[in-house]
Amino acid sequence: MTDHTTPPSDTSAAANAAADRTEPPEADAGDRGAPITVLQVEPDARSAELLEAFAARLTDRVRVRSVERLADALDALDAGVEMDGERVAVDCVVTEQLLPDGDGIELTERLRGAGSGLPVVFNTTCPSEEREAAAFGAGADAYFEKGADRGRFDAVLDRVRALVEERGGRAGGAEPPVAQTPRTPGSPGERLRSEE
Repeated sequence: MTDHTTPPSDTSAAANAAADRTEPPEADAGDRGAPITVLQVEPDARSAELLEAFAARLTDRVRVRSVERLADALDALDAGVEMDGERVAVDCVVTEQLLPDGDGIELTERLRGAGSGLPVVFNTTCPSEEREAAAFGAGADAYFEKGADRGRFDAVLDRVRALVEERGGRAGGAEPPVAQTPRTPGSPGERLRSEE
């Protein structure tokens, strides 16, 4: 586990300043595919804005929509999220551990209980080994401790892209695949813990 880094108090300014200090992202082969729609479940508006800002700055491919509550996330997963005036299916969930009306583990358990293989990535201020183990036990695919530096956002967004591509993504608006088989350690696509 790494040390927890608290974002600066003015996170929107921090996101803009950090994005302005970086070189424009190079267009890579990963950005040429179909857009990836990410549902971010984040009760802190500043933290939500940071991931949205970095995703917009770092890649043309990943589009992020944020909700604050577990109930809102479940509604969005059922109905899709609005992107460019139309409703689209979610390709990946990025969630905080603690939510006002539940937690990310409950969200993950509900998805897995419904047979959904939708990738779930934790991006959290809760860096305990017990919570991390519980998230993976519920079926999470990756667990990151929050940080305000670009490297953290690069790592989260890279993992999101890899997970969606690994599971077949959503080409031409098709629904994301469901009911993935459990992974065993050392197998391709093994669940990863952030070492950032």
